[in-house]
Amino acid sequence: MQSSPNRLTWATMVFAFIGSVVMYGVLAYILAQSGAHTTSDLLEPLRLPVTLIGIACLVVSVVWAQLRLSVQREFVPRGFPAIAGALPEPRQFITHTIIALAFAEACAILGLLFFFVGGSLTDFLLCAVPSVAVMLIVILPKGGAYWQAWESRQEE
Repeated sequence: MQSSPNRLTWATMVFAFIGSVVMYGVLAYILAQSGAHTTSDLLEPLRLPVTLIGIACLVVSVVWAQLRLSVQREFVPRGFPAIAGALPEPRQFITHTIIALAFAEACAILGLLFFFVGGSLTDFLLCAVPSVAVMLIVILPKGGAYWQAWESRQEE
């Protein structure tokens, strides 16, 4: 079966968000290797609040994904129509996905902030890796389940 344009749009968005975090890492790596990276006295005062905000962003992303991206299993006997409205429309699902992705990416952006105010590449990675993990482990599988349910519903 061929993928729908909505599914391709969704997949493009997910991989664009993941790719942006990878590009932040490439930028940080290049700057760290070039010696253009400087240190600042702002790093330590920012460390705790920015870390807490980053963790909060990841939590919000996971909770949002659990609430808005989860596919409710429809226990309907074969041959009977599915319950109308159990799945959101693709456009709404894509919007909810972008919100979840944005919260997850915010943690990586905060890691980039750490890096730019004098943190190490490790400081960046401590924010970027959990960000990508949420995208790959939480958001991506929920989308796969949604599109499988949506496309099987359309075949009925």
